[in-house]
Amino acid sequence: MDKQGKVDFLWRYQPSKNTAHGLLMSYIKHNLFLPAREMMLQPLRAYWLALAYQEKGDIDPVLLERMFRKAVYALEKHALYLCDQAGIDYPVNFCGEAPIRRTFSLPQENATGENDVDAESDSRNSQNDGFATDKLFELVGGEEFDDSGFSR
Repeated sequence: MDKQGKVDFLWRYQPSKNTAHGLLMSYIKHNLFLPAREMMLQPLRAYWLALAYQEKGDIDPVLLERMFRKAVYALEKHALYLCDQAGIDYPVNFCGEAPIRRTFSLPQENATGENDVDAESDSRNSQNDGFATDKLFELVGGEEFDDSGFSR
């Protein structure tokens, strides 16, 4: 088989069964709702895909911002799922009284002195302490970010 144009990624991991990692790997391997590969890729996409595209650098800034929003939506949706499974309330933010602060830099100004991402959109979003799930769902365009494996 021609491997040109493909990424070869192999990972073998054998934690002891009586550890937290062993329990996690057993849960993923024996899950009835999703194949193990998809259980691994869904969180990886939410955590790292937008950052991989950002590092690659040759992506339209508007599309990149949308990818970041989709990732945040997927992460918040899973947080809601976890809260539902545990029977706990979903907090407005996880930092208690302090609003969640940006720890990444905003897009750099281009030659015309404008930000690469729509400044009006960014200022609207930075005024929120967080996004409600419905608002994020609307912002990312609905069902395009497939994280359906986390809901039953």
